[in-house]
Amino acid sequence: MHTHTITNIDPDFANHLIAEIKENKLKIPTQPEVAVRLRECAENPNITIDQLAQVISHDPALTARFIQIANSPLMRGQSQINSLPNVISRLGIRFVCNIATGLAMEQIFQATDSTVDKLLRDVWGASTHVAAYAHVIAKLTNVPVESASLAGLMHQIGALPILSYAQDHDELLEDPEQLLTLLDEHHPKISEFILKSWKFPDEISSLPVQLRNLTTAPEKPELAHVVQASILKTHETNKHYLKIHTNDMDAKKLLCLESDDFLTNETFQSSLDDTLKFYCHLN
Repeated sequence: MHTHTITNIDPDFANHLIAEIKENKLKIPTQPEVAVRLRECAENPNITIDQLAQVISHDPALTARFIQIANSPLMRGQSQINSLPNVISRLGIRFVCNIATGLAMEQIFQATDSTVDKLLRDVWGASTHVAAYAHVIAKLTNVPVESASLAGLMHQIGALPILSYAQDHDELLEDPEQLLTLLDEHHPKISEFILKSWKFPDEISSLPVQLRNLTTAPEKPELAHVVQASILKTHETNKHYLKIHTNDMDAKKLLCLESDDFLTNETFQSSLDDTLKFYCHLN
């Protein structure tokens, strides 16, 4: 049993939880080994297609998912492909590294308690929708698509230890509203802690906290603005389970656009629909 119990929302909850993680009083799922190796691949500018294929091939389920993704309508290849090197050649090394990381992470979003398990799946479902929007919106900016989609997938990773904590505290499981408030208020700081401990790039690990501090319109959109705009659009489709934090910043301001009509035009919607289908492979 953990030492820190809450009855009302504790403003210092995130720090208490991080302390328990550091003291090994609260176990969090370890980053899958294949995900660790994929992050190393992503950071290696000299990685080759064959080297990356060798890393992925150690996980047969991941290999099968990638072959399925590479042959999906979004990729629109001229012919069916069935080998990992050809898959990577079609999708691109950086894209494969980041999406493979997301696919590998999916396995840690599950729990034995049914209430917690459902919330974890809600977190992952919302994250994949944010990643899909970020993938499409990033193309309108100078933000790399691969970074935007990975940031979308990882920005709520701090929900994991909060929900792990909840499994041992019946008062939280019996009060879903309080649990959601805890998730909403404290996952950013905990997300940052976990992503740093997992050695994600600074632009990814610092992003969860940055998202709460976007108060002025940028001169040009950066990664945080793209992800926040993606969160806003995900809320509009009722696919995000947490409160919305906008600081009066809509997608138009975040992306430095005169109008956000592009978000409803046929070309954008068609691209988004295809991308959402693609990211459904991550669910």
